[in-house]
Amino acid sequence: MRFLILYTPGTNWVNGVELHNQPFMPEHAVYVQQAYDRGNIVLAGPYGDLSGGAIVVDGETEEDVISFVENDPTVINKIFSPQMKRWGEGMSKFEKISPNFDEGYIEYKHKIQKELNLI
Repeated sequence: MRFLILYTPGTNWVNGVELHNQPFMPEHAVYVQQAYDRGNIVLAGPYGDLSGGAIVVDGETEEDVISFVENDPTVINKIFSPQMKRWGEGMSKFEKISPNFDEGYIEYKHKIQKELNLI
């Protein structure tokens, strides 16, 4: 199962201190690296403005991913406040997955939307 984890400043985020210098960031970096080394991290990194970060993580179960998030040192210490979203099926350049949307898809969906009186 794939999840997107969004990290925003938590209650113990220190204003005026860069993301990389926040408390427990070295522990967070090593924690994420270990999950990456096990093959669970697809993508991870800070936002461009360094106001937080995001991780795309794979887990066998939702409980595995919840455990990963809850045991993150920056979450435990409230440096980050996480939001977890289940990743739906879609496109993946890495895995060469494409639903191959085309004009036929638009026509099909418009037909359904008309039946639902949406358009």
